[in-house]
Amino acid sequence: MLTLFAAMVILGLSAIDPVGIGIMPILLTQPRPYTRSFAFLGGSFVSLLVMGVLCAHGLGRRILHFEEFHRWLLSSAEIVGGVILLAVAAGIYWQVRSRHASVRPSAWMTKRLQWDNWALGLLGAALVAVQSVFDVVFVFAMIRIGQLNVSNLTQVAAVATYAGAALALQLLVVAIYALAPAKQRAAALARVNRFLARYGNHTVIVVSTVLGVSLIANGLLTR
Repeated sequence: MLTLFAAMVILGLSAIDPVGIGIMPILLTQPRPYTRSFAFLGGSFVSLLVMGVLCAHGLGRRILHFEEFHRWLLSSAEIVGGVILLAVAAGIYWQVRSRHASVRPSAWMTKRLQWDNWALGLLGAALVAVQSVFDVVFVFAMIRIGQLNVSNLTQVAAVATYAGAALALQLLVVAIYALAPAKQRAAALARVNRFLARYGNHTVIVVSTVLGVSLIANGLLTR
């Protein structure tokens, strides 16, 4: 059981979203920074939890039943998922090399971050819901949870563990802001932005490549 939760922590942490992290400094410079930050993160967490449980309980269980008669299904899906992750890594690498990559929220998103707290929570939920549909790591993590013969409570706890880990870096930005002396908070947020600009996309490239190769290797070995 501990292996399941450890795997969810690792997979959640690997779901790096530089733009999502970049949203936090914007919210922390607004009035009532903690309220607004946690409104956005709360909506994101609830959305991840609901999407995860639905995916694990629905898709995971169905694939488990189908796989009993088609052993090739999951291994083939892992290979396809690995190829997609490698394509994502290659695409981001090309954007970085051509200087088209950016970790800053778009003007459209920045404008929406001025909404009130309830709308901000819904924005966080909607953003995560859309991202989850296209997130190979999320889909495979939820399928794995659904394939295990665990209770509904354990299933929800595993999804919640993934969701918490996936938002850990956003929470870290809030913690950096809270722990910094009042006069140094602006400088601390500026350092976060510089770090994201310099290493954010590179980290996604490395993580996507490692996970992509791992999925392909596991798929080939279990065929």
